[in-house]
Amino acid sequence: MSERIFAAVMLLLAIYYGFEAYTLQVSFTYDPLGPKAFPLLLSILLGVFSLLVLFSPQEKQIHWPKNRLLLKTVLVIATLVGYSLTLFWLGFILSTIISISLLALLFEASWKQSLLAGVFLGLIFYGLFGWLLHIPLPSPSW
Repeated sequence: MSERIFAAVMLLLAIYYGFEAYTLQVSFTYDPLGPKAFPLLLSILLGVFSLLVLFSPQEKQIHWPKNRLLLKTVLVIATLVGYSLTLFWLGFILSTIISISLLALLFEASWKQSLLAGVFLGLIFYGLFGWLLHIPLPSPSW
């Protein structure tokens, strides 16, 4: 039953995403298809796969994780949501360092290892996206 609930939520998300993609207006043209093509394709694919899961025969019972694994899963999701919420306030480097350090702690690294991984990967990702690929990354707003 849980996969059907998830498929129904994904179908609603596909409809919303498709509507938002369809109403996208850009004052200049990127290419012959325009900027709507890729998001519309994604929403159609998500809708089709959601319908497939929603109306497929249910074969087996799904076993959800228990206790510690469920807690870790919830904490990973909370860390990723927190990363997206703090990205523009703390800036790319600091929010990435904090998020990677927290994720490393969840995967049972020591404090020293998690901080080293956070700093190293935060700076590497900043160099890769900011300098090498020239993608504008958020700076701290404070």
